[in-house]
Amino acid sequence: MYYCELCDFSTKNRNNVHEHHIIPKELKGCNKSFNKVIICPKCHSMIYVEGSTSGPHSVKTTDSIIIKGCFKSTGGNILLIESQGIEKYMVKKNL
Repeated sequence: MYYCELCDFSTKNRNNVHEHHIIPKELKGCNKSFNKVIICPKCHSMIYVEGSTSGPHSVKTTDSIIIKGCFKSTGGNILLIESQGIEKYMVKKNL
């Protein structure tokens, strides 16, 4: 099963989710698993990446989601996101 890291979407079909680079390759991000999150197409369309100069992730709106980082903790991996001006921590669902 694949789960969106940002909402309650889930699917058995890998083709129905996207891999998003937390730090995009254009900003010198790597292709390692710690720099990727699995998200649904709807959430992916709302991602804003500070410093991105082209493409859909370079446009910030009031509904934008900013992934600020992924951290390891004793309880698993944690995502720090900002949505509508509010920062929150979320436990990663995909291992």
